[in-house]
Amino acid sequence: MEKYISKKEKASYGFAAVGSYMVAGITQSYLMYFFTDILIIPSAFVMMLMIVARVWDALNDPMMGVIVDRTSTKYGKMRPYVLIGSFLMLVTTIVLFMPLTGAPTMFKMIFAAVSYIIFGMAYTLTDVPAMGLMSVATPSSDERASLLSFYVTVGSVGSLLPVGLLTIFQSFIPEKYVYFAMSIFVGIITSAAYLTLFKNSKERFSTHTEKIAVRDMIKAACKNKPMMMALLMSMAASPRYLIMPAALYIATYVINIPGLNSGTVLLLLYLVVGSGMFAGILLTPVIYKKLGYKTTCVIAAVTGGVSLTAAFLLGKINIYFALPFMTIGGLSLGSYNVLPYPMVGDSLDYLEWKTGERMEGVCFSLNSFVTKFNNAVGFIGLSAALTLFHFIEPSAAGVPAVQSASTVTGLFSLVTVIPGIGFLLSLIPICFYDFSGVKKGKILSELAVKRKAIKNGV
Repeated sequence: MEKYISKKEKASYGFAAVGSYMVAGITQSYLMYFFTDILIIPSAFVMMLMIVARVWDALNDPMMGVIVDRTSTKYGKMRPYVLIGSFLMLVTTIVLFMPLTGAPTMFKMIFAAVSYIIFGMAYTLTDVPAMGLMSVATPSSDERASLLSFYVTVGSVGSLLPVGLLTIFQSFIPEKYVYFAMSIFVGIITSAAYLTLFKNSKERFSTHTEKIAVRDMIKAACKNKPMMMALLMSMAASPRYLIMPAALYIATYVINIPGLNSGTVLLLLYLVVGSGMFAGILLTPVIYKKLGYKTTCVIAAVTGGVSLTAAFLLGKINIYFALPFMTIGGLSLGSYNVLPYPMVGDSLDYLEWKTGERMEGVCFSLNSFVTKFNNAVGFIGLSAALTLFHFIEPSAAGVPAVQSASTVTGLFSLVTVIPGIGFLLSLIPICFYDFSGVKKGKILSELAVKRKAIKNGV
């Protein structure tokens, strides 16, 4: 098989993945806690903010995909946005975690809303073309799948780095400045990562140059059944995104280890789940290459559903009994972190075969939207759960309150049985995924003939 992507270019994608996942990690893991426990913004307002931001994302993600697909410059159609986004991510990440602890509540609410929505737009402008860039880095579907898996695998390391940063920074920085310090560090790394990707990446092929009506682009993308099933699978399992933002609450209010602060307990909790998750990330490409995407998804869904439900039931007896099953559940978290990306990338061949167009920008913008939808389920679900489970907010001085037994049980369900149910629900769209086996082989063979004919001017 001919290789198109050099080691240097692949390393640049890996660096970009670390930056992207780091910035997503600090917002997913710490932003809710920063808003409610550091800035002392009412949780009801935070929940409304997440809803509004996600509605806006529902509009600007596909819009960005359309803009990318209609762009044509000497640098390509995606790389220019990676360049612009590298600077925007630096600024918006730092501003998002400004420690305005002494400001009036109304000012903090307005500042949080504006900064979070602008951050989301900057992330969309950068992430959509960066993901789409991989689909045109090589015409080889195997090399493309390998690159996407590499991106997610290396990126997952980046998502865990903020946990270590929190522990390190907490040792010498006051708590109200810890998250701001992390945002500066992560913002610089992310900016440098995207600049490196812009410099070293190439767009090697494209399937069309003519302008296509926006409505027709969206309509064509929706004909991509394999992609739609992959995205619906990810959305059905979206409660798994509760685990990261809820983990800090678990470390603070549920798991109490004498002599350890919440940051250290959080690190231990992430090691328990993260070890399984990282193993799942490494094993998933090996499994789907042997068994295919559909079978791999079924294995991951059943494993996650059963193990996390068991963790909840055993945790009611003794919290330590639940930990091994949370590690097993981490395997499924890792698999579902990996699977949507190569599945969407793979589906572009199906779309090209069916319509003659690949629509990289639109398809990956839909994937980006689903990722943000999943994050929204995590944030909004946690906000709603804090109200539903009668969570008592910290005092104005930031001192954690003692929670009732029912509140503690409810919080624990957010990282166990509720994500487990999501995994089981994701089996429904998996059943309708059929871009595999003989059918896939036939489609790829016909597509190769079409490409050859176009290349030869037939």
